Amino acid sequence: MVGERIRKLRKERNFSLREMAEKSGISSFSYLANIERGIVEDPGIKTIIKIAKGLDVSIDYLVKGE
Repeated sequence: MVGERIRKLRKERNFSLREMAEKSGISSFSYLANIERGIVEDPGIKTIIKIAKGLDVSIDYLVKGE
């Protein structure tokens, strides 16, 4: 699940939700929290790209775990 991978990577990097949202260019850290919890199941490709850049990982890794 994308949200679980995002949470795992965020915690490994010791980013708070607020820091992760800022690094990703996402205006609301609560939206990011909802993605991590699986409340938002399909955040959209633009959001995935932003999060991947913020975490410095590939889009494939976030989506597929590869």
